[in-house]
Amino acid sequence: MLVHRSPAFTAIYNEIKNSDRNRVLDLGPMSGGCFRLLSQLSCKIHVEDIVSLLREYLLSSKKSTAFDISTTLDESMNHDQFDVILAWDIFNYLSLQQIQQLSENLKPFCKPNTLLYMLRYVDKNIPLAPRDITVRDQYTIEMSDDACFARPTVNYSTLDLLKVLPGYYMQDTMLAQEGMLRGITEHVLRYAPSSESRHLISRSETSRKNSHVSTADSADEKLHLSPSVAEVMSLLQSADDLVVLDLGSASNRAEDDIVEKSGSYFRVDLFSALERARHNKSDELNLSVLSAHMTRKFDVILAWDLFNFCSPNQILQLNRALASFCHPNTFLLSFMYTGRGKPQRPSKFEVRKGCEVAIVTSALAQQPDAITGVTLLRQLQNFIMDKTYAYREGMDRDIIEYIFVYNEKAEIAVLQPTAHMCE
Repeated sequence: MLVHRSPAFTAIYNEIKNSDRNRVLDLGPMSGGCFRLLSQLSCKIHVEDIVSLLREYLLSSKKSTAFDISTTLDESMNHDQFDVILAWDIFNYLSLQQIQQLSENLKPFCKPNTLLYMLRYVDKNIPLAPRDITVRDQYTIEMSDDACFARPTVNYSTLDLLKVLPGYYMQDTMLAQEGMLRGITEHVLRYAPSSESRHLISRSETSRKNSHVSTADSADEKLHLSPSVAEVMSLLQSADDLVVLDLGSASNRAEDDIVEKSGSYFRVDLFSALERARHNKSDELNLSVLSAHMTRKFDVILAWDLFNFCSPNQILQLNRALASFCHPNTFLLSFMYTGRGKPQRPSKFEVRKGCEVAIVTSALAQQPDAITGVTLLRQLQNFIMDKTYAYREGMDRDIIEYIFVYNEKAEIAVLQPTAHMCE
């Protein structure tokens, strides 16, 4: 058996744990470990074993007709709606047409904010059929060590996949994280079929009393009074339809004041793209995870401390990608570390009230090549620095905050270093 650390399953487990979302539809054969784990959270679990049907078809020597995905769901579920759907690795073995059909079949069982978990193989060779998967705990799963062969269907892009999953958008993509098996990417999608579901994270279905559990028990938590967050909150309070893009950690928070005040809120964990590039010893980022938002324009982009973990070239790539999501005066917020030491991975941020931010950091590591504010300004060529905050009362002295504003004139201008950039 192969042991795989599953950050996507962990994210789903944490959301279930901290809320009253407890109806689960499992599309695979029920793992005893999965049943025991989710039963401890008072989950009501329904199993529709599409995995076994698909495996039996793919391993059969007689495949005269295509696999009929339309008959795989029990009609007796007509009145059930689920909070979580566990699809495991079945999407790797379906055509786009079959995936679209499955999505239509699942639609009656979904409600706003239903989560969809899937595991995708990105290598050229994959197992002949879906693997046997067993949940060990909320962090790890075991998978059968099957021989791999040329994939039976093409490896669809994320954008192609989302086109045949109407109503869903990508909440989180995890790849190349510590403990994950090579060649595997995990996705968590969220169902939001109309503008009535304005947030990726439901305020009504998340328990406020549990929303601080993950940070309150950590010895690494620090409270930081953030002037830039105060400005963002003021902006959000000035209108009720503002759209926010959060590039922070997937495990940031179940809900906080920014989520509460946003008109629409989207989160994309870009650190996974950085880790993937580092794993491949490349300086080029695969930013396909942003493709789901190609038609949107955001009023606020929260980069938090992401740029601290980028090379100058990667910041330039992010500048170009983020510029396409901006309109004149879009805000971009960034926290930069001032010392030679910085966390080994991005911190977790939770806006609790007003400008109070709870920050949970990993262990510090020496970073002699740390990104400076001057480098950041040079590489964010489509943005101008609006404000800088440092060493104010209540601020963490190791953090400098920047607010950038999108500058559409930069689309046709080549940025040249100026005197104040070199000071």
